[in-house]
Amino acid sequence: MSNYTRNSLQLIWNQTLDKLKTGAFFDMAIFNTYIHESKLYDLNQNGAVVIVPSFVSRQIFENNKAVIEKALSEVLDQTITINFTLKKDIQNYTELNEENKKIILEDKLLDKYTFDNFVVGHSNRESQAAALSCAVNPGEFFNPLFIYGNSGLGKTHLLHAIGNYVKEHSPEKKVIYIYSEDFISLIVNSIRDKTIEEVKRIIEEADYLLIDDIQRLKQGERSQEIFFNLYNNLFSKGKQIVLTSDIHPSELKGIENRLISRFNSGLSVGIDSPEFETSLAILEKKIEERNEQLLIERSVLEYIATTYSNDVRELEGNLNKLIFKAILYNPKVIDLDFAIMAFKDDPNNKSPGVLTVSKIKKAVCDFYGLTKSQLESKMKTTNISNARHIAIYLCRKHLDMPFAKIGMEFGGRDHSTIMASYEKVNKLIKEKELFASAVMKIEKKLGI
Repeated sequence: MSNYTRNSLQLIWNQTLDKLKTGAFFDMAIFNTYIHESKLYDLNQNGAVVIVPSFVSRQIFENNKAVIEKALSEVLDQTITINFTLKKDIQNYTELNEENKKIILEDKLLDKYTFDNFVVGHSNRESQAAALSCAVNPGEFFNPLFIYGNSGLGKTHLLHAIGNYVKEHSPEKKVIYIYSEDFISLIVNSIRDKTIEEVKRIIEEADYLLIDDIQRLKQGERSQEIFFNLYNNLFSKGKQIVLTSDIHPSELKGIENRLISRFNSGLSVGIDSPEFETSLAILEKKIEERNEQLLIERSVLEYIATTYSNDVRELEGNLNKLIFKAILYNPKVIDLDFAIMAFKDDPNNKSPGVLTVSKIKKAVCDFYGLTKSQLESKMKTTNISNARHIAIYLCRKHLDMPFAKIGMEFGGRDHSTIMASYEKVNKLIKEKELFASAVMKIEKKLGI
């Protein structure tokens, strides 16, 4: 809607009608019957909206549009285009226009997602640090920030955390958080309602633009064109743009190359599945936030962290399931036996069956938050090397495989290298309690 008051709009339109009347553009009978009862409803940089009383009136106005636009332009001393609408349709116009603005301006940030309650671990440390940096120093270092990873790992949490940090520390800043499919709907509706320029203006006034699941933008070609222009305008002004996706920007399909190029020009950081220690910390944090007197043995949390570490949602969902069962059966303490009973029907908690090299690799990868290719690679970072040593040790101990054959399973390594890994784990188990505990937890996950 315009910034003009209703009285100002009426005054402007009265002056316009006077010009039309004194200019003798219309027969007086026609003017009094069809022209005089019109009203100027809205006026902004996109043009004017004039309400007319009937279909006949609208046809007369449309037939003389150039003359009427010229009269209004002379009153305002600027070129104006006019959209004529029936009185009965103006309610729809108002609702659609306001709905578009509501989508943009509505505060959709969830208070529960903050940097304070985001559990940081090896799997998400980089993304958390980058997100916090953007919240503190918008547009200075990482623009755009592109956070990618599978569903349920914390991408949306970080987007909301950025917005909530800004609300708390810089309340004068304007933050827009929007899901990509809502963005597409917004653009489609505003094009239909002829409010697209107003929508673009509101977005371009933002200090932070946070868009969730940008990969879904592929569904709207026109939306990509408009987003491209909005992106360039915001970026040129040093405004912070943060995007999330389930895949790296270079792997996006159906997104224009010029957009992918811009996504790649910033910082892209991934979030992996939480490793055991992070999973355990997440569970402890979730229990703390519940403010309930729950007597849960640590071995139970270790069991959940080991068994359900694919993503944060799975961890939280299974913790909720355990607590529900505890409320239902009211045990004095939630111990490991009760937890095993609670999850006995879970398809992810079935007996592992015959132990194989593949199962050992998967259990170790899940525990450390690694991929199979990392485990088998030549990389020698501490966490990857330790994971590889343990996997080799377990293959030798529980499958009684020859060292040479194990070497073939781990990237074609020499049997002497495999033997050294096995002996190293044997030694570390005796010397380091934490290392021995890690091996034991992986064995428990394998059903050993």
